[in-house]
Amino acid sequence: METWRVVGAAVTALAVSLVGIALATNFRGVAEWHMRRSMAAASVLRRVPPWRFLHYAAQEERLARWILLDRLFGAAIAVVGIMMLVNLGYSLITGQEIDTVK
Repeated sequence: METWRVVGAAVTALAVSLVGIALATNFRGVAEWHMRRSMAAASVLRRVPPWRFLHYAAQEERLARWILLDRLFGAAIAVVGIMMLVNLGYSLITGQEIDTVK
Protein backbone atom coordinates (compact mmCIF):
# COMPACT_ATOMS: atom_id res chain seq x y z
CA MET A 1 0.00 0.00 0.00
CA GLU A 2 1.35 3.40 -0.91
CA THR A 3 2.18 5.56 2.08
CA TRP A 4 1.04 8.85 0.57
CA ARG A 5 -2.48 7.51 0.09
CA VAL A 6 -2.70 6.46 3.72
CA VAL A 7 -1.39 9.79 4.97
CA GLY A 8 -3.64 11.72 2.61
CA ALA A 9 -6.70 9.72 3.65
CA ALA A 10 -5.89 10.17 7.34
CA VAL A 11 -5.38 13.93 7.02
CA THR A 12 -8.57 14.32 4.99
CA ALA A 13 -10.63 12.23 7.40
CA LEU A 14 -9.31 14.15 10.42
CA ALA A 15 -9.97 17.50 8.75
CA VAL A 16 -13.52 16.53 7.81
CA SER A 17 -14.16 15.22 11.32
CA LEU A 18 -12.80 18.34 13.02
CA VAL A 19 -14.76 20.73 10.80
CA GLY A 20 -17.93 18.71 11.37
CA ILE A 21 -17.42 18.62 15.13
CA ALA A 22 -16.68 22.36 15.22
CA LEU A 23 -19.89 23.10 13.34
CA ALA A 24 -22.01 20.62 15.30
CA THR A 25 -20.89 21.88 18.72
CA ASN A 26 -20.69 25.54 17.66
CA PHE A 27 -17.14 25.59 19.02
CA ARG A 28 -16.20 29.23 19.65
CA GLY A 29 -19.15 30.35 17.55
CA VAL A 30 -18.02 28.65 14.33
CA ALA A 31 -21.56 27.82 13.17
CA GLU A 32 -22.85 31.29 14.02
CA TRP A 33 -19.90 32.96 12.26
CA HIS A 34 -20.40 30.74 9.21
CA MET A 35 -24.12 31.55 8.96
CA ARG A 36 -23.62 35.28 9.47
CA ARG A 37 -21.00 35.32 6.69
CA SER A 38 -23.21 33.21 4.42
CA MET A 39 -26.26 35.41 5.00
CA ALA A 40 -24.19 38.56 4.39
CA ALA A 41 -22.90 37.13 1.12
CA ALA A 42 -26.37 36.07 0.00
CA SER A 43 -28.05 39.32 1.05
CA VAL A 44 -27.21 40.92 -2.29
CA LEU A 45 -29.45 38.35 -3.99
CA ARG A 46 -32.54 39.26 -1.97
CA ARG A 47 -34.62 42.20 -3.16
CA VAL A 48 -36.34 44.27 -0.52
CA PRO A 49 -38.94 46.79 -1.62
CA PRO A 50 -38.38 50.28 -0.17
CA TRP A 51 -41.83 50.39 1.44
CA ARG A 52 -41.32 47.16 3.41
CA PHE A 53 -39.94 47.41 6.92
CA LEU A 54 -37.96 44.39 8.05
CA HIS A 55 -38.06 43.68 11.74
CA TYR A 56 -34.79 42.89 13.41
CA ALA A 57 -36.41 40.08 15.42
CA ALA A 58 -37.45 38.28 12.24
CA GLN A 59 -33.86 38.43 11.03
CA GLU A 60 -32.58 36.95 14.29
CA GLU A 61 -35.18 34.15 14.18
CA ARG A 62 -34.18 33.30 10.64
CA LEU A 63 -30.51 33.34 11.65
CA ALA A 64 -31.25 30.99 14.57
CA ARG A 65 -33.01 28.51 12.25
CA TRP A 66 -30.09 28.56 9.80
CA ILE A 67 -27.60 28.07 12.63
CA LEU A 68 -29.55 25.02 13.78
CA LEU A 69 -29.52 23.63 10.24
CA ASP A 70 -25.79 24.33 9.98
CA ARG A 71 -25.18 22.48 13.24
CA LEU A 72 -27.18 19.47 11.97
CA PHE A 73 -25.16 19.55 8.76
CA GLY A 74 -21.98 19.69 10.85
CA ALA A 75 -23.07 16.57 12.75
CA ALA A 76 -23.57 14.75 9.46
CA ILE A 77 -20.12 15.87 8.27
CA ALA A 78 -18.58 14.65 11.54
CA VAL A 79 -20.20 11.23 11.08
CA VAL A 80 -18.83 11.01 7.53
CA GLY A 81 -15.34 11.88 8.78
CA ILE A 82 -15.50 9.20 11.45
CA MET A 83 -16.71 6.67 8.87
CA MET A 84 -13.72 7.61 6.70
CA LEU A 85 -11.38 6.94 9.63
CA VAL A 86 -13.02 3.57 10.31
CA ASN A 87 -12.71 2.65 6.62
CA LEU A 88 -9.05 3.67 6.64
CA GLY A 89 -8.38 1.57 9.73
CA TYR A 90 -10.14 -1.42 8.21
CA SER A 91 -8.14 -1.04 5.00
CA LEU A 92 -4.89 -0.92 6.96
CA ILE A 93 -5.75 -3.98 9.06
CA THR A 94 -6.85 -6.14 6.12
CA GLY A 95 -4.19 -4.86 3.73
CA GLN A 96 -6.69 -3.80 1.07
CA GLU A 97 -5.86 -1.03 -1.35
CA ILE A 98 -7.38 2.39 -0.75
CA ASP A 99 -9.71 3.08 -3.67
CA THR A 100 -9.05 6.28 -5.57
CA VAL A 101 -10.66 7.76 -8.63
CA LYS A 102 -8.58 7.18 -11.74
